[in-house]
Amino acid sequence: MIPKRIPARGLFLGPVHTMNTFVIRPDCRDFVGGMPCRHSRPCHGCPHHDPVNYRVLIVMLGLLGDMLIASPLPARIRAERPGAHITWLVDEACAPILRMNPYVDEVLIHDWEAAAQLPSRRFDAVYSFERTPSAAALVDRIDAGHKAGLAFGGPQHSLYPMGEAAVQFFRQNTWNDYRTITNTQTWTELYFAVAGYEYAGEPYVLHVPEAAQRRAEGLLGERTGPRICLNLGGSLPTKLWPERYWAELANALLDQDAQLALLGGPTDRDACEALVRHLRMRGADETRVAYAPLSLEESAALPGLVDTVVTGDSFGFHLALAHEKPTVLLLGPSNGAEVIPKHVEHVTALRSTLPCSPCAHQVACGGVGGCMDTIDPSAVIKATLDHLTTA
Repeated sequence: MIPKRIPARGLFLGPVHTMNTFVIRPDCRDFVGGMPCRHSRPCHGCPHHDPVNYRVLIVMLGLLGDMLIASPLPARIRAERPGAHITWLVDEACAPILRMNPYVDEVLIHDWEAAAQLPSRRFDAVYSFERTPSAAALVDRIDAGHKAGLAFGGPQHSLYPMGEAAVQFFRQNTWNDYRTITNTQTWTELYFAVAGYEYAGEPYVLHVPEAAQRRAEGLLGERTGPRICLNLGGSLPTKLWPERYWAELANALLDQDAQLALLGGPTDRDACEALVRHLRMRGADETRVAYAPLSLEESAALPGLVDTVVTGDSFGFHLALAHEKPTVLLLGPSNGAEVIPKHVEHVTALRSTLPCSPCAHQVACGGVGGCMDTIDPSAVIKATLDHLTTA
C-alpha cells in the first residue's frame, strides 16, 4: 500500500510531499529513470531542474586523438542551444576521455544493449563521424529530425555521406589526394562543418580528474630541471620514429640536465621499456627518467606537467594541444594541415623529406614505411631546446 505522505530522511534531501506533489520530471538533464539523480532529492521544487529541449547523438567509437579534436563541438552545441543534451556513442576503452568533457551529458558504450536501445530513442540531431560499418549502419536506423556525417547501408551496402557538408568528410576517407592536395581544413573544422557550425578556434576540452593528476605528479617526483615528455606512441607503425632516434634525443636532453617523462599506450610498452633500460645504463635513475604504464586518465594528465612535448601525430600530440604545451611534432605520412590548428603558434612541425610524404596513410610504400626515418634527430634536439629557451 502506498503511504499518503512520503517522509524526508537520510540522503533523500527534499521536503515532505503528499502523493499529489510528488512529481517526476523526465525532461531534466539529470534524470536517470528509476533511481534518484546525483542531487539525491525528489523533482518537486528542485532548484537543479535543468530542462532539455534538444537531444543530440554524436557517434565516434575508437579514435582517442579525434575525440580530443572534436572535443570543442559539444561545448559549441551547448552554447548555441543551452537546452541541448548530448549523448556520445563510444567504445568502452575510449570512454574515459569523454568523461573528461563536462559538455557530454551521457557517455553511451557501444555494445549490444546500445544497439538494441538506440532505435527506440528519438534525437533532434545525429552527427556520425564513425567509419565502422556496425555503428554507421546503426545510424541509418535511428529516429532523428536531422542526420549528418557517415552512415552505412543503402543500395550499395557501403558508407555514404549524409548532407552536403559531409561530402568532403566522406572524400577524406576515400582517397589521399582529398587529404594531401585539395584539403586545407583541420579535422576540427571538418567535424564542426558536418555538424553545421564554423570552427572559431575554441580550445580542446579536457578536465583531468584530480586523483589522476596527483598520480601523474607522483610519477614525476621533485623537479630538478626542465621537464620534457617524449611520446613514443603512434596508432600505425608508419607513424613511429625509430627507437634509436629516441635514444639519441634522450641522451642529448639528459646532457642538458632535463627530466624526461616517457609516454605511450599499451602497444608502445616494449619501446618505452627498452628506452628506459638504455638510459638506466647511462646512469639515469628515476629522478631523471620517469616511466610507468598509465591509465588513460593519468596519460591525459602527464603532458600538462612538463615544459615541452616531443611526439609524432598521435593521441599524445593532441594531449599536448589540450594542455597548450610547446610541442615538437614529427610528421611522416600525416598531413600537418589536418591536425595542427591554424591559430596555434607553439607547435614546431618537422616533416619527412621523402617526396611521397604526406600520403595520408594510404601508403605507396605498401606499409613498409621509412618516411619517419628521414627526420633527423639533430633537428629534433635543436627544436626541443629552442622551445625550452623561449618558455
